Amino acid sequence: MLETDRLLLNTQIEKRIRVLENTLSDCHSISNKKQSQAGDASAIFDLTINAFVDDKILSENKLELAQLTTSLTWMQTDDAGVCALCACDIPIGRLKAVPSTRLCVACADNKKD
Repeated sequence: MLETDRLLLNTQIEKRIRVLENTLSDCHSISNKKQSQAGDASAIFDLTINAFVDDKILSENKLELAQLTTSLTWMQTDDAGVCALCACDIPIGRLKAVPSTRLCVACADNKKD
């Protein structure tokens, strides 16, 4: 992988990590939200209905943060940008689109079958 590509990907990953960290730090538990809405039955009802969706989004953000943190570490190794299955170079466009990938397009497609 070219050093310029590595730096570009590092910057992209670090930026997304900061966004996720800020998002996660702003999250409040359902119980805290309900306490702040005490006395407003309609607001509490909305919070209850949306709890599942909020929890799912929170879970996915945590997973993405973990994957990106791992990717940032991977970017510092000699294996960065190399497919874990066939050892060919992963195109930079794929890495920009899916920074957590360790597979080239062909191997990823074959793995789905």
